[in-house]
Amino acid sequence: MLRGVLYSAIRKSNPKLGEFLHNQGFEIQGHRYKLITFSLLFPKSSQKEKNGIKMTPPIHWWISSPLSSPLEALATTLLCEGKIKLGKTELTVEKIEVEETPQFKNPSVFKTLSPIVVSAGVYYGNKLEHRFLSPQEHEFWRIVELNLRRKALVLGINVSQEPLKFQSIGKWHSKLFEIQKIKVKGWEGSFSVEGCLELIKLGYEAGFGERNAQGFGMVTFHKYHQT
Repeated sequence: MLRGVLYSAIRKSNPKLGEFLHNQGFEIQGHRYKLITFSLLFPKSSQKEKNGIKMTPPIHWWISSPLSSPLEALATTLLCEGKIKLGKTELTVEKIEVEETPQFKNPSVFKTLSPIVVSAGVYYGNKLEHRFLSPQEHEFWRIVELNLRRKALVLGINVSQEPLKFQSIGKWHSKLFEIQKIKVKGWEGSFSVEGCLELIKLGYEAGFGERNAQGFGMVTFHKYHQT
């Protein structure tokens, strides 16, 4: 539902951009990136009910992109219409705020606002299937970095070839979602990262890991990590 709100709002203010992001995105090395991500909903309080979740406002929702045009189109629609419809529920847009991008230092700590998804192809006989990885696996962070480097290529950002250093902090929790009838497993938690600040900033703006445009991999800057 949130993904639908996002693309619909962008399309209303900028139809060409909305269609491009929804149907195509930016392609590099056989991968497509929409370069936009969003968080889960963060209400004042919530409780499960038989037919869904009851949320008490105010409800916060974060959207991020290294590109200004989709954010401008989104904000224009939301400000003009003043409403968001999630299924049968209509929400009032109380205000839109722009957060200042932090000045990142090494190492920095982030906390997920939506789960990070990372997968790897595994052959079972002649059939290739995708296995979702966990932050406890070294391959998880290697793929996160590779993903970031492809996004940098899309944007033409020159980045250092020195590997990023990721470290999980505390306990992570997995969450299972169903996206277009596909089961998707993501992880929530905190982590530190050290290395090329341009790549770190790109992860903050475009999301870490895969499926960012479906609402995965968004983070908030938590603090500087004292070593």
